[in-house]
Amino acid sequence: MKNFWRRLQLLRNNGSVRTKLLLAFFIAAVLPVGALSYFSFHKSSEVVNTQFGSYGMYAVEQLKSHIDNDLRQMDQITGNILTYLIASSIYIEDKPPATYTRFVEERDFQNYLNSLGNNLYKVAVVTPSGRILGNDLIVGEKLARSPFWTAISAYDRRHVSIHIPDYYSVQNDEYVISLMMPLKNAFGLPHGSKILIDMKADTVIEVIKSFEKDTRSHLQIINLSGQTLLQTSTDYEHHDDDIVWSRSLEMEDWIVEARIKYADFYESSTVILQYSILISALAILLGIAMASFFSFRFTMPIKKLAHSMRRFGEGDLLIRTPVMSKDELGFLSESFNKMTERLIASMHEITRTEKLKSEAELQILHYQINPHLLFNTLNSIQWKAKLAHQPEIHKMLQHLIVVLEGSFNFKQTLVPLEKELDIAYHFIEIQRYRYNDAFTFDLEVEPGLEECLIPRMVFQPLLENIFFHGFRDGQGRITMKVYSEKNKLYMVLEDDGMGVKPYIASGRKIPGKQGGLGLRNVDERIKQHYGNSYGLSIESDRNKGTKVTLSWLKTTVDMHL
Repeated sequence: MKNFWRRLQLLRNNGSVRTKLLLAFFIAAVLPVGALSYFSFHKSSEVVNTQFGSYGMYAVEQLKSHIDNDLRQMDQITGNILTYLIASSIYIEDKPPATYTRFVEERDFQNYLNSLGNNLYKVAVVTPSGRILGNDLIVGEKLARSPFWTAISAYDRRHVSIHIPDYYSVQNDEYVISLMMPLKNAFGLPHGSKILIDMKADTVIEVIKSFEKDTRSHLQIINLSGQTLLQTSTDYEHHDDDIVWSRSLEMEDWIVEARIKYADFYESSTVILQYSILISALAILLGIAMASFFSFRFTMPIKKLAHSMRRFGEGDLLIRTPVMSKDELGFLSESFNKMTERLIASMHEITRTEKLKSEAELQILHYQINPHLLFNTLNSIQWKAKLAHQPEIHKMLQHLIVVLEGSFNFKQTLVPLEKELDIAYHFIEIQRYRYNDAFTFDLEVEPGLEECLIPRMVFQPLLENIFFHGFRDGQGRITMKVYSEKNKLYMVLEDDGMGVKPYIASGRKIPGKQGGLGLRNVDERIKQHYGNSYGLSIESDRNKGTKVTLSWLKTTVDMHL
């Protein structure tokens, strides 16, 4: 038992899902059917055996009652004869009557005896000399020679026996039950006369044969010493394990006994057991078949999915698992296929993004100017402008240096909004000196957004686009508004210039035409940082103006860390 539980534990921990399902379905099918078959067999066999036993005892009881009633009837006939003899004054000698009066008395007595008999009973009085009064079918000489009469005549009291008579004028082999009553008082009859009543036993024999046929048993009537008085067959072999039903008669020291072989008595239970085993076997086979089917039905998609996941983990990105159904398992397979497609798409997007970043870095490296050389040169020009008393050039160079410092700060990808707005301010100041305040610039920033992060150098290209493509000689009005909605930040930049060309507004690059590179660069950088749901949207009408809306995710330094 310990080994069994140990193996079951190993199966639970290390067995495959199909094996576990197969075992679970098998147990679920076998245990209920086995328990049902077991209890059904015991209950059914108990009921059948009880009913069979009750039927056997009932049949024996009925036969016993039938024989008792017949014996009572025979005793009643005997009593009627004695009553007649006592009430009448007849005198019958042990020889033929010599007078007419004696002849009439004997004739009346014989008529009375014949009236007591019928098809079932034959009544007679036998005198010591062998004269037969009443039953004219009995032959006196045969009766005197009959072993039955010789044996029964030795009794000086009432005696009943079952035998085949051999003293009738018409010989037959049918059993009769004979009652012999010796007349101790003469009552007008010769001393030593006996009353003989023969009753046909065919009804009893028919009941016995019917019972034996129905139950395949052996029924007999025996006396207290075990001597068989009546049986229909002699080929039955008694066994110690025979089932026996017996009842004792009330009118005689006889026993009605029925015997049935143990195997025959429990044959119905054996049949029930066989059918129970057959049904259990069929249920087990059906359970195994159903367990195999359902385990295959459930585990095959799982095995397919596990195989696909293992292959995908090993690098086979084109692997797909078949969708074998529309249930939860099919949903898992379909979800896995969609997941692999999304992962492949994400990998392609990451590859594309990395490629763009690499190209951008190469372009930056290609066009990069040594910052120290540039700043030293600009500082020298600034001091010369100051010494030459050129304050406007001096101021322009100050603003330009701030813009260039922000442009060359490659270490910082994201900068606070306040710093990016400062760079935009210095760029606007440069344009003021350039166009002699020919334009107006209005800035509105929602309070509390100063520390929010934004990719560096995204405002300057948008402002530069206005002066290069929107304004003529720098004349116009510019409004810039920064605000937030939920977790998004928005920058709206509007001007009343002549608008930008469609290919510039769309961010497309057309060979041979200038413009649009700064807008496309800003949009791609925003999308690389925050996703495709963010970036630029441009609305432009020729000679009416342009509206640029920039959106990005609202983050702070703490959130970014």
